Amino acid sequence: MVPASLILPGPLVSASEWRCAVLDGELVALGDGFLPIDAPLTARERAASLAPALIDDRVVIADRSAAWVWGWAPPPPVVSTCVSIQARIPSPDRRRLRAREVVIEADELRMLGAVPVTAPLRTLLDLARHDHDAHIVALLAAGLRAHGVTRAQLDAALARRPSLSFVRPARARLLAALAAATDHPLLTR
Repeated sequence: MVPASLILPGPLVSASEWRCAVLDGELVALGDGFLPIDAPLTARERAASLAPALIDDRVVIADRSAAWVWGWAPPPPVVSTCVSIQARIPSPDRRRLRAREVVIEADELRMLGAVPVTAPLRTLLDLARHDHDAHIVALLAAGLRAHGVTRAQLDAALARRPSLSFVRPARARLLAALAAATDHPLLTR
């Protein structure tokens, strides 16, 4: 279900007409949709704005897209997704979506309206394992601060699946991010 405040282009009003309302200062572009200028921007609206890129509810918003949904990353240029290895999504759909097949448990997902998104801790782990951007530690630190994730939670999440690939570099990135998050001037006052 799309939040009432989010407007998705449809057959009656084209996207170009909605963009004109953005230029007039009445709307703000948000993913594939638009939001009234005075409406609150929450994770639910962000997730709903990415929903048109998904084919069904077995596809999960992940990685940098999930970090954007949770509010601690800039909007991604393309929607990042994953699917459970048990979902049986046809290969052409997975390739079109660039969806990674993953082992994911129900507690690692959050439903925002009708849109599945990786939980904040799972998002942090996935980014630490797979994102090799030079600024990934700063992005991870922002996520750790935003969700109050502790070292014990990180250790437990990494220990949950000891056979995951890239666990050592992920642990190093997460520990560096945890140090950066706790050294943040607003947290040390």
